[in-house]
Amino acid sequence: MGHVVVKYKVTLDQPEDGRPNYEEIAGIISDFKEVQEVEIKPLAFGMMYIEVQAVLGEGEGIVDGFEDRVKQIDDLVGQIEALEMGRL
Repeated sequence: MGHVVVKYKVTLDQPEDGRPNYEEIAGIISDFKEVQEVEIKPLAFGMMYIEVQAVLGEGEGIVDGFEDRVKQIDDLVGQIEALEMGRL
């Protein structure tokens, strides 16, 4: 089985009581064994997003399973969008 490298854009919902803790959520994501790189980047108007690069196995449901795990980290994880995907 081969592997793919996927670069994701993870956006967080804005809580009513202020700014989300991007550093905390990025730290949790970086602990996933598949993740190679995590970076917090500016989006617009003071909002940020978390860029994640992960190496995932090829196979049915593997990419979806990783995305679901990221979405379950916190209620503030709004969207996870694949920016780039390539084979290793």
